[in-house]
Amino acid sequence: MSQEVIATVLTGAGVLIGVWRMVEGVRRDLASRIETVDRRVDAVNTRIDNILLADRNA
Repeated sequence: MSQEVIATVLTGAGVLIGVWRMVEGVRRDLASRIETVDRRVDAVNTRIDNILLADRNA
């Protein structure tokens, strides 16, 4: 193989690894944000349930 082909293959591999790392970082950030939203939705659902139960018991 010529040096140009080897350099192109190594550059392509480096780009793919860099893109993979960026995608993984974004995926982790999104997963963290989704967990935060899920916790907030659960808290709101709990409040709604408590209000509905309070009205039922009154």
